[in-house]
Amino acid sequence: MNDTLTRTGEHRLPVTSAHDGQAPLTWAQRLQWDDTEWLKPHDHYYNQYRVLAVPEDCALPELLEFLRVVVSRHESLRTRFPLDADGTPRQRLFATDELTVPVYRAAGPDRDTAAAASELAARLRGLSFDLTREPPLRCAVLEHGGRPRHLVLVVSHVAIDHTGIGLLTDELESLLSGRTTPAELPPVGRRPFEQAAEEAGAVNVRRSAAALDYWAEILRAAPATTFDPPDGAPPPLDDPLRFGQVSMSSPALTRACRTVADRLGVSGTTVVMAALNAVLGRLTGREQVPLKLIASNRGPAELRTMVGITIASCVTLVPTGGRSFAEVVRDTGHAALRAYRKVPCDTVLLSALRAEVAAERGVPRIDLACGFNDLRAARPPLGDRDAPAGPPAPTRFTWDGHRPRQEVTLWYWVNEVDGVDVHHALVDLWYLPRERTEELLRSVERMVVEAAGEGGG
Repeated sequence: MNDTLTRTGEHRLPVTSAHDGQAPLTWAQRLQWDDTEWLKPHDHYYNQYRVLAVPEDCALPELLEFLRVVVSRHESLRTRFPLDADGTPRQRLFATDELTVPVYRAAGPDRDTAAAASELAARLRGLSFDLTREPPLRCAVLEHGGRPRHLVLVVSHVAIDHTGIGLLTDELESLLSGRTTPAELPPVGRRPFEQAAEEAGAVNVRRSAAALDYWAEILRAAPATTFDPPDGAPPPLDDPLRFGQVSMSSPALTRACRTVADRLGVSGTTVVMAALNAVLGRLTGREQVPLKLIASNRGPAELRTMVGITIASCVTLVPTGGRSFAEVVRDTGHAALRAYRKVPCDTVLLSALRAEVAAERGVPRIDLACGFNDLRAARPPLGDRDAPAGPPAPTRFTWDGHRPRQEVTLWYWVNEVDGVDVHHALVDLWYLPRERTEELLRSVERMVVEAAGEGGG
């Protein structure tokens, strides 16, 4: 820590559990466990974090009690993952446990406490978890002027997903603000031990088998490789300059996406995914490119309120050659719907299937090189009041620095910042150097904007 942050002490909070023992990992936990293990020693890249402002009338003892209540409620926040003798991870809970909460003091003027909290979050997020022995949650309180100003949360992605940490944040903010008391908190969602038992049941075993049949179909039809390699030897995967991420903020694409979605009666997610499918087909020369998707997998009511991880992966394969954009949008929507219906499945069996089909086809592996995820909230249809007052602001590109090694050549994701969609491409720069990556993003933008202006998609 630099001299703007001083650790002044720590508090140990007792927490209890309804479970004491071990259970298999859920399919979602195992999916993220495998990804996290592969990324080591850079696995801290997956850590999820949030910084919460503490209201002025919330004192430290009250804040610590809220933390104790929440961590007691949600078993995913204190689950260890020890290994069996054969190296298989398992969930482990203790009936009595303890949460350690360090306290830091911020030096400097009051207006700088938010920056100090962000620095503290970055430092804590940058540390890997030893999930075999320690809980997957780190908390820290930042004080200034004799009272708590910010609460920092860092949670391993093996324990929580994007929706789960959103639920956790909402619950804590509700307690901190006084909108809810601990006694008024709603019942917790399904617990990870319960989810593991559910997945071992006959219904989910049949669902997993159907999903694996779908995966086998896609793996047999997909091209074995997506991108033709450049000349020469590639740099090592751990070369610090090999992977990078660029972000494109495009007001023009934001509006065009909504226009095309409204016109064709689909979601904005489908529009962007279709454009990406079409652009990848042209860029790679493949008739169809497999696209990995992330499914939140929170259909059952018990999973919608689960502070944990429920995600699953699925894949689509959409032919794009010789088709109009409207046809690609339609086919992409149908393919995505079919793929989402085929999740989740047993992660260990899926890994075995991928190896089996690769051997059957006589290749080392089936290259699932491209992935897509949309983190934008759903938007209502455009109305007359949404008409722009003038031309959209220009498109901006920002290279966000280098990233640790990735299993994919391209991970394309979208979020929203201040009402504008931001499209991100995390890429293997050996296959997709900067100029080629920016042109890929520009091509997505151009395709959707042109479709919006054509009137017929």
